[in-house]
Amino acid sequence: MPERTAAARYAVVSGALMLGSSLIAPGGYGAPDMLPPAQATPTAVTLLSGAKSPEGDFHATTGFRLIQNTILLDALPGNTSAEQSFVLDSGAPMTLAPELARDLALLPLANIGLAGPEGGHLSVPVTQIPTLTIAGLAFHDVGAVVDWVEPPNQLACLSGAGLMGASLLQTAIWQIDFQTEQIVITNSLAKLQGLSKAMKLPFRRSDAAGSPRISVGVSDTDEVSLLVDLGFNGSIAIPTQLLEHAGDRIADKAPTEVGQVSSTVFGEKSSQAHIAKMRELRLGDLHLQDFPVFTGTAVSDFHVGIEFLRHFRVTIDWLHDDLYLQSRDPVSALYYDFASYGFNPHLRDGRLVVGSIWRGSAANRSGMEPGDQLINLDGKDTAVADFAALCALSDTVGLFGRNRAPVSVTWIHDGKQKTSRLARTPLLPNFK
Repeated sequence: MPERTAAARYAVVSGALMLGSSLIAPGGYGAPDMLPPAQATPTAVTLLSGAKSPEGDFHATTGFRLIQNTILLDALPGNTSAEQSFVLDSGAPMTLAPELARDLALLPLANIGLAGPEGGHLSVPVTQIPTLTIAGLAFHDVGAVVDWVEPPNQLACLSGAGLMGASLLQTAIWQIDFQTEQIVITNSLAKLQGLSKAMKLPFRRSDAAGSPRISVGVSDTDEVSLLVDLGFNGSIAIPTQLLEHAGDRIADKAPTEVGQVSSTVFGEKSSQAHIAKMRELRLGDLHLQDFPVFTGTAVSDFHVGIEFLRHFRVTIDWLHDDLYLQSRDPVSALYYDFASYGFNPHLRDGRLVVGSIWRGSAANRSGMEPGDQLINLDGKDTAVADFAALCALSDTVGLFGRNRAPVSVTWIHDGKQKTSRLARTPLLPNFK
């Protein structure tokens, strides 16, 4: 489901800075005595907003990989010779795994508070990457949060390095072409394609990292702030309170997911998710009626992700604070049908179990429930598994998996073994 594989469901709380040698977050990558003297410590806001772009005019094109509707982009951090694969995420700061920060000998320079789903808060270190090279372009003094997931959190299936976040992205213009799976990085709009045919939307920077937010209308409410979030692999997610404030509601028979719903840097949580509909979404020139959205307790912000944005050539111009969306598909393609087998796997004590279920889905109708042990998937033994098996299975059966054919699944429920052939079907079939 969308929230699970969103790269970072947290935002920098720029008003909650915590500096000093005694405030290394639990599980951080350093010890308190590694901090420089307090008087030499810059603020977290300064670090996250201080990245420098390549000198002079620059322009480069590089390919990316789209896995589970998530952009993976390679980069060389520091003086290493081995590229690291990062999740591209405009909705979060640059984020490094603690192990990678140690390998690069990066010191914690400040701490910052992070806010996440369901009231989650963390205090985490902030460091600075001297050089980060992408497609031959060298970016300097890149501020980065040091906090990333480890197995068995499913986000670690996508990257072991972390996020290529807004504290880096804000130094340039980025044009993302989902049709060719290429990204152009430049400081000149004149070198980019399609802008004359694109919808131009001004944005504001919402936090210390520079994450972009545009103004949209939702049903009865205007001027609602929408986060442009390349780290979210879904279409549009909205907190339930905001949905209801706009005059919309979750239908009594709305598709609902229960069980292990969200995987974030705050850990994996059991919560409830729903698919609802906005009566109208007004985004620039687009007026979308009865638009399906993801909502529930796992949703901490109003954000638009790749399942929506991939139907455009997307240009985020941080140099002038403008977003360009050049349509590549008919409007009907924006209406995502949430096709799914209806279950998602979870690794527990070396065994694959059902982590969550969509009520009314093919998996639910077959009698599958959260916690049931998965034994076999299309002839592959899954009774005893490791993290690699979880990643492979997630890509096959997840909401954004590649497999579209029916799958045969064997599982154990209440001590009894069951087998069923599940079809991948839309959770909301009646779209425009």
